[in-house]
Amino acid sequence: MTTPPPPETRLDLDSLTTAFDMLTDGVALFDAQERLVVANPAFKALFPVTAARMVAGTSFEDLLRHGIAAGDNLHAQGRDLEEYVAERMWAFRNPTGQPGEFLLSDGRWIRVHDRHLPQGGTLCVRTDITELKRGEQQLRDSEQRYRQLVDLSPDGIAVHDATGRGRFINRAGRLILGIGADADAAGFHIMDVVTEETRPLAEMLLRRVVGGEPLHQMRIDLRCIDGRDITAELSAVPFQGGGERLVMCLFRDVTHEAASSLRLRESEARARSILDTALDCIVSIDEDGHILEFNPAAERTFGWQRAEAMGRRMSDMIVPPVHREGHDHGLTRLKTGGGGTMLGRRVETEALRRDGTVIPVELAITAVPLGPGKRYTAYLRDITDRRQAEREIWEKTRILDSMMDNVGIGIEVYDADGHLLVANRMVSELLDIPPGFMAPGLKDRDLVLLLAKQGEYPGETVEESLADYDRIRRDGIHFGERQRPNGTWLQVRHFPMPGGGFVVLFADVTEQKKLESQLLQAQKMEALGQLAGGIAHDFNNILSVIGGYASMAKQGVPKDGTQAGYLAKIGQGVDRAAALTRELLTFSRQKVARTEVIDLGSVLRGQEFLLKPLLGATIDLSLAVPDDPVWVAIDPDMAAQALLNLAINARDAMPGGGPLTVRLSRAAEGATPPAGLSPSHYAILSVTDRGTGMPPDLLDRIFDPFFTTKPPGQGTGLGLAMVYGTVKQAGGAILVDSQPGRGTCFSLWLPLSPAPAMTVTQALPARVSSTGAKPATILVAEDEPELLTLVSGFLEQDGHVVRRAADGVEALERFEEGGIDLLLTDLVMPALGGVRLAHLVMELDPSVVVLFMTGYPGRGHVEVEDLPPGIPVLYKPIEPETLCRAVADALANRRRS
Repeated sequence: MTTPPPPETRLDLDSLTTAFDMLTDGVALFDAQERLVVANPAFKALFPVTAARMVAGTSFEDLLRHGIAAGDNLHAQGRDLEEYVAERMWAFRNPTGQPGEFLLSDGRWIRVHDRHLPQGGTLCVRTDITELKRGEQQLRDSEQRYRQLVDLSPDGIAVHDATGRGRFINRAGRLILGIGADADAAGFHIMDVVTEETRPLAEMLLRRVVGGEPLHQMRIDLRCIDGRDITAELSAVPFQGGGERLVMCLFRDVTHEAASSLRLRESEARARSILDTALDCIVSIDEDGHILEFNPAAERTFGWQRAEAMGRRMSDMIVPPVHREGHDHGLTRLKTGGGGTMLGRRVETEALRRDGTVIPVELAITAVPLGPGKRYTAYLRDITDRRQAEREIWEKTRILDSMMDNVGIGIEVYDADGHLLVANRMVSELLDIPPGFMAPGLKDRDLVLLLAKQGEYPGETVEESLADYDRIRRDGIHFGERQRPNGTWLQVRHFPMPGGGFVVLFADVTEQKKLESQLLQAQKMEALGQLAGGIAHDFNNILSVIGGYASMAKQGVPKDGTQAGYLAKIGQGVDRAAALTRELLTFSRQKVARTEVIDLGSVLRGQEFLLKPLLGATIDLSLAVPDDPVWVAIDPDMAAQALLNLAINARDAMPGGGPLTVRLSRAAEGATPPAGLSPSHYAILSVTDRGTGMPPDLLDRIFDPFFTTKPPGQGTGLGLAMVYGTVKQAGGAILVDSQPGRGTCFSLWLPLSPAPAMTVTQALPARVSSTGAKPATILVAEDEPELLTLVSGFLEQDGHVVRRAADGVEALERFEEGGIDLLLTDLVMPALGGVRLAHLVMELDPSVVVLFMTGYPGRGHVEVEDLPPGIPVLYKPIEPETLCRAVADALANRRRS
């Protein structure tokens, strides 16, 4: 005979029924004939459409068909009714023991868990998991966002399994380790980047981390896949993910700071079922607080076995000490009929685990009559993971918000329908949008409409602006720049996000545009300078021929005759053309620059007596120069010419006369120099007039070569271009301030130089009279045939023996024949240039005399410092007297030395 269980462990049917009715999960029992036996209130509440039919005896198929007919089952929509019913009935009759899920028409998700009972029939458990689904989606979205952040991290972040096989490496990590920005992490093993010397250490560290010991800021030598050896600072922590042991590593080059990126931990609730299968903890107590029921979920949560918990006071086991007095007080009130404040409510509080850990829980308490007294059942759910996820999401959201508000660009994020999700404060600042307008939910077209009405898109109607924006939305990706009404430049980038939605970025690129414009101007000036220099070089050769033959022709005609006058006019034209080529060479910076450290004030004072008669009596010249020296490194002749050009322009801008002020000063300490100049000490030379001034549209072109506002025949357009070239060559910059009707001020910023230790004046070699010069054998090298004939003729008329060479190679061959007293060579020739030729002949005969002639020395990559020291240079066009005198002087100096 079976011994009945002790009375204290039996549960009467009423108590079980009451507990059954108070379960938060929906539970229904069907008999072996698939007829409903009983369904608790929670089950009926989950299916309000069929709740009225949930009476004993109703078949499962009837309830299923009724729900489908009422449209409550979304999975049945669009399917054959009988086929779907047969499919569901087969699943009901053959439960696998694994939970399933389906979606109701009102958007709720229901988890299904059916089980056959040993005595026959089926136990059906239904749980509303809508909030769980929503939380899972939020967690996935959050993980995607932070995966993107991890991939943008400047530090390497990698995840590998317990063997060291890679699972994930971000872009920075792939670049640091040299495995390629687009390489697959699955083919990577951490030992691939470990040197033989550090392999034992790396294997030991891997075992320790996998064993649960975190690694903090450990330095280790690595050999990257691309062969580079680096020292990395490494931190690593183990974690559980997807049911396996994984390790997350953060690493950086020693030149970078450590950065960390944490992934959200998996936090999802487990399937719940009644009693042994319920996920929630179920703890029942009597009126005195002694435990009567302690289910397996409670065992797992609190660490106590059921046998240990039965009969003990609940407050001693799972109520934290801080809450015990309140708990006991509440029980006393319930026992004496005073009522309780927590009955029938769902609240969040704390619970105590066996190991002393306090955990957050969600709690619901119900009272069940038990004979003369009462029994209280508590349903508890551990919400530690949820709290942790909320804290992590909040913290990461706070960090992301801070980053967005402090980044220097405007950021807008929209959903797929064009509703604003978030916008940082820089958007309002860059677009002059009223505060509060950029609120979440704002339609993107409403923003475009506001900007169009504010005149943000000049030259477009509101409808055209909206149409342009719609086109950008259709294209998906857009990059453009536009100038705003206030003159600033705005760069706009528009690109879609994975999964829908799009991002718009705004950046102020005004300063960048300004620098690009300055670079373009400098490149244009350089290109035009090269062109001008080439023209001047070829033109000088032509002028040399014309002027030379004119000089020779003058020797054969009477000085007072008509032909002599014509030849004189030709000579004057040659001189004027030569002056023009000199301006071209100066502009192109290919005139030989005699850069010296000079007192700029002395140069200006020396020009005053030349300027006054040149400017005329109607111009009131005022020169303000400090008494102490102002040292700058510049060609003194080019500096004087620059002042002359600016003064003439000022005179022409004041046809009726007026004041012209030339002022030299030092820039104030800490003054900001013009764009393109580094912070230093500068002298400022300003030339100010009160003339007609210039409109803004001309200021960008005044330094262009050949650009002039003067009438035809009154200006070459090279004056200001030459000033620009002189200042740039000296390492300075020019600022122009001009207003129509109020005058113009040119400010030349020139770097100050230390005072020279001593001033050396190089005297020209003493001239020896060219008349009666001793005849010599002269080798002339010139690749221009007409000029070669002409120069040779000049020298032969002066009594010299001339040997001719059409290029440097031929000249070297003629020189090796011997007997040459002087070499006269062009600087730039094909095959062998004049500089190299001079070096070669001086190696063969150190006593030979050398003279250079050129249209300009910069062409053909010949720089002034390449010229042998002490050799004179004759600049074309060359007068016959000048040529013969230079030859005679050079020969006489050699004889004296």
